[in-house]
Amino acid sequence: MSNQDKREEPIVRMREKNVNSQAHSALARANEVLNEGDITEETEEIRKLDSQLDHLNDYMSKMEERIKAHSDRMMETLRQQKEEREKRRRSFHERMSQNQSEDEEFKKQITNILKRVESVKKPATATIAE
Repeated sequence: MSNQDKREEPIVRMREKNVNSQAHSALARANEVLNEGDITEETEEIRKLDSQLDHLNDYMSKMEERIKAHSDRMMETLRQQKEEREKRRRSFHERMSQNQSEDEEFKKQITNILKRVESVKKPATATIAE
């Protein structure tokens, strides 16, 4: 820089004589405030609550997993029961159908036997009447 540049630059001076002591006291106060924030009871309480929340979140996650597993087991059980009921229902209807056809066959056989008995009785009664 030349002499002209130095003349053009304004010189800034603090009005008070103890400039460094004020800066040191301001830094000390700022340090106290920063350190005080770490030690206060509120901060400790916040840490405790945060820890409790973490534990609660872990517990809730585990409970959700257990509930989901239980729900899956229940759904599987319900599905199996539904399949078993459907099998029993089909089996019941098959047996009913089979029983009906057997009953119909039995009725036909009885009817045929009764017709033969009637046909045998008619000539016998006709012979006795003569």
